[in-house]
Amino acid sequence: MTEENTNAFAHRIAGDSLVYECPNCEFGEVLVTELIESDDARCLDCGTRYRLNIETVE
Repeated sequence: MTEENTNAFAHRIAGDSLVYECPNCEFGEVLVTELIESDDARCLDCGTRYRLNIETVE
């Protein structure tokens, strides 16, 4: 998964941010673009680390 095959890049250009809601805190969010571009990303509120995993669906 890269910026080229998702619409995350288009959202960033538009000024929007796609986010994953952190399940560990009430209002925390993890930027999807950060998950795509980095080995890990942190919740903007509590700092919990996340990593993007891709699995084959059968």
